[in-house]
Formats: sequence, C-alpha cells, structure tokens
Amino acid sequence: MGIVASRALATEPDTVVVISPHSPRRPGAFGLWHTPRLCGSLDQFGSPEDRVDLPLDRGFTDRMEREAERLGLRTWRIVDEPLDHGALVPLCYLTSAGWKGPTVIVGLNYPGEGGLDKLGQAIAATAMGLGRRTAVIASGDMSHRLIPTAPAGYDPEARRFDDAFINLLRKGAFGELRQINPALQERAAEDVVDSTLVALAACGHQAAGHHEVLSYEGPFGVGYGVAILFERERPGSAGPAASGTEGRKVSRFEELPALARCAVEARLLSGPAQPPFIACGELARPGAVFVTVRSDTGELRGCRGVTEPLGPDLVSETWRCAVAAAIHDGRFPPVTAAELPHMRFTATVLGQLEPVASPRDLDPAVYGVLVSAADGRRGVLLPAIEGVGSVGEQLAIVREKAGISDDESIQIERFTAKTFKEAPPGPAGGDHDAG
Repeated sequence: MGIVASRALATEPDTVVVISPHSPRRPGAFGLWHTPRLCGSLDQFGSPEDRVDLPLDRGFTDRMEREAERLGLRTWRIVDEPLDHGALVPLCYLTSAGWKGPTVIVGLNYPGEGGLDKLGQAIAATAMGLGRRTAVIASGDMSHRLIPTAPAGYDPEARRFDDAFINLLRKGAFGELRQINPALQERAAEDVVDSTLVALAACGHQAAGHHEVLSYEGPFGVGYGVAILFERERPGSAGPAASGTEGRKVSRFEELPALARCAVEARLLSGPAQPPFIACGELARPGAVFVTVRSDTGELRGCRGVTEPLGPDLVSETWRCAVAAAIHDGRFPPVTAAELPHMRFTATVLGQLEPVASPRDLDPAVYGVLVSAADGRRGVLLPAIEGVGSVGEQLAIVREKAGISDDESIQIERFTAKTFKEAPPGPAGGDHDAG
C-alpha cells in the first residue's frame, strides 16, 4: 500500500478518486460523497491516530454527476454518514505519503445492478473535461471466508476465488474478470470485483500500460490483494539510474546486489519505475528473493522479500524487494539519496520451501525457516544469521517476528538460500556466500 501511494503521488495528480464498496448504498444509484471536508479515522478499529482530513473536489463531483446522468446513471449525494473504512484505508496511506489535495469518494450501487463500465466512463470523461491528472484507487476486500475464524464464516472454495482473481491481475487478463463464476464469488463473500471493474473502465480497460501485483495475504480470513492496474510511463522517467543500462542483459546471481542498488537509486532520483534490464539465463525464471540493506559499518537499515515469487523473473522481483527494503521497512527510517553511497546491498535467493516434520530437521547454518500459525500469521528467518547458533534460538526469533507465542502450534517449512553480497568500494570484484 505504501508503494501504491508513492507511485500514485509520483504522477503528480490533481485529483484522487477512491471507489469504495463500503460507502453507503442505495438501490439503483451510485453514491458521491458531498461534504466540504472528507474526515474520518480508524478509531472503531482501535487505531484513532490513523485519520484523514482532505478537501472534497467539488468541481469534479459536480461534473461527474452530470456525466453520469448523460450516460443514463442515477447518483445520490452522501452527506451525513461517517467516512467508511473502504475509503479511509487507502486515503491514510496516501496522506502519509504526502497527499493533501482535492479528493473524490465514489460509492457503488447494489451488486448485480450493472452500470459499472458507465461509472468508470463518467470518471474518465470528468477528468478529461476538467483537464485533471487523476489517480483512481479501487478499494475492496477479496474473500471473507478463508479460514474457520474468518468474519463471514469458512468456505473451502473461497481460496479458489482469490487465486483466480490475483492470477488474472498478474496476467493483465482484465476482460476475464467478468467470467469468474458468480457462484464462486458468492461463496467467497467478496466485494472487490465491482470496484476493480469501475477503475479498469476509467482507464479504458488498458492492459498495455504497466500492471503489477504487489502483494497478497489473508492472515485474518479476509483476502487482501494490492496491485497496480494501469500505469503509464511518465515523460522523462528514464532518470539517472537508467543511464547506460537501458536494455542491458543481466544473467548472473552475482549481478543482483548491483541491480538492487540501481532500483533504490531510481526510486530516490526519479528514475524508471521498472528495471531497464533484460532478464536472461538463471535470472529469467521466477524466484523468491530477499534484499538486505546495511550501512557500510554493518548497521541493518532494511530487509524485505518474498518466499514465493510474485514477479515474472528474478530481475523484477529483486527490483521490487530492494525498494521495499530501503524505503518501506517500517522498522527503520527510509534510506535517503544522501545515505545511498554508504549503503551496502545483499540479495538472498531462496530455494524451494520444504515441510518439516520435526525441529531435528533444521540447521540454522544451512536452512532458513518459515513458520505459520493456523490463523495465517507467518514469520521467516534467513539462514546463516550471525548470532543464531541453535534451532531453539532460530525458532524463538521467528516466532517473535510473527507474533506467535511459544505455546501455539506452528507449521514449519525450511529452505536453502544463496546469498550474494555487493562488491565493496574499490577494485571490482565478486563476492558471494552460499548459506
């Protein structure tokens, strides 16, 4: 969500439009929030410090009412309701990233009533008519029935909906979203498809621009997916990090730390949002990777990664994880451009996950571990961590990271990993350690 907010604001939008399935609904009509300020907090969820106070884009809302009417849609004004969490969650991330500008919140009609494409067209026509650069955010939850303790009960078929939805987004097969079995949608108790279809219609159902699934998880029985549906290349986006690298082929694991540095440099210096490299050889396959950032004195400044690949190859996976490690690891302040020359990058490529029957099958010097609780809480620890000398220490650390107490049952999986360190400053040289 932090990456989406940063990328959205990097386009310098004039207006942000949020489509929320949790806004109040009326039959046969779409809701438009119509209060001078859009204010609210997540107090009811125990997080009162997460709040927004943004100006309504009244000109956009008024124009959109007329565009919707022209397309045969009915709208109504939402004026005396508390701001819903479907709008608040993305807006909290946007305001944290620096957004203070005019905002529009759009509610939906009842499921099955249609008009979603026309609503997206009304958003696009309004933005075009006003000459507004507009960021459109589709909010919504995926399945609400993933585990027995899920808020809407449990259905063993619910996971199939989430898998199908995420896979279609990953492929950019947006037209096939309408072909997901309605009975499966009902069993999943989802509310993400309609808002997604509206956002896709607003950008003309274009899959030619950049699209990317950033994450998926379901720790509390509700599926949360985060994706970029459509993103045009910004004029002049080939910045300093792209200089001399456009189209260069990378094929060796030893090149990943330098690629990670390039990704963070691009993020900090307005370079390309995607790697300007061509993945070849052993890097052309999907793979799980962690990127670690340390200062040149050895101080940890960030570590982020995935245990299962999300991207098409190890180049794109490393690029994304590097930015997450340097900028979005909440344990540390983001790395700045001034600090970058003093940072050192490490890429750890993970092997396949293997179920473990007993802790006796572990060795912290050889295997990393992934532990999971029944409700979806997960923690991961890489192998060969300095100071971790026993299996007991390894499991205690990873339980603490996941928030799993010592008396709770866990599923344990192990993996091997190969770690590749950035060459130190000075004469060129390769340095990698297998762990």
